[in-house]
Amino acid sequence: MKKFLLILGLIIFWIVPAEAAFESSGNPRILLAEVASYGQYQLKPEFLENFSDIINEKLQAHFEVETRMTLLDDEDDEDEIFSLIHMDAIAHSRLYRRELANVKMTRYGDSVMGKDYYQDEIETEARRKLEGTPYYLTPKISYYVKKLGEKYGVDYMLFCNVQDADVWRKTGGIFGASPSSDDLRGKRVQVEMEYFLIDVRSGRVFEGQNSDKRTSLTVNVLIGEYGSNFTVGDMINFVLNDQADKLVKNILRRGLQAVS
Repeated sequence: MKKFLLILGLIIFWIVPAEAAFESSGNPRILLAEVASYGQYQLKPEFLENFSDIINEKLQAHFEVETRMTLLDDEDDEDEIFSLIHMDAIAHSRLYRRELANVKMTRYGDSVMGKDYYQDEIETEARRKLEGTPYYLTPKISYYVKKLGEKYGVDYMLFCNVQDADVWRKTGGIFGASPSSDDLRGKRVQVEMEYFLIDVRSGRVFEGQNSDKRTSLTVNVLIGEYGSNFTVGDMINFVLNDQADKLVKNILRRGLQAVS
């Protein structure tokens, strides 16, 4: 009987998914530090707030989550520090594309890496081949991360850069088409997002990326969920939920191990 129980225990150990293993290890504490857009197109705060809420909800199934929103018009010094941390993670990322960044991000990236760094095609290609490989923030930024990590009592910080989000541009962008509109002829919803998981003790970073494009003709699952009269807003929420699910799964399967 004892031998049987030992064998059964070993089988359970090997077949338990990675997510469950992390859940049972004491619920790591994570700070959803910033959901922002450092891409070319400025997204309205309402879009980012909605996305923050969805990501927060998904994270809570696996982490003890702390939130701190940096979406207000009145920024204090700490808001700017979180912005610097986010931009530093982006600048060192293998995914960073200078030509698709906004002015603030471009200036920061050039200041820490040098403008020529991103124009070297050989160097750029070499970086992209290392996509998903953990890397470190600059020492000064790592210091900020450690101090803020102690302040909020967290093990990790998560930053999300929504590079682009729209209802296909011929409609005038995501806010050109009303979310309540049920006229879906020719409309597509697209979201492109990068995310950065940082270990607050080491400043070690794991990067990930999701890109999702849906059309009103192919998202049949929406009919089952919302009925035949689903709206542009329903399409957007479907994509955001899908993005958040992928983000959390990738952090659990790869991110935590990569930065630890």
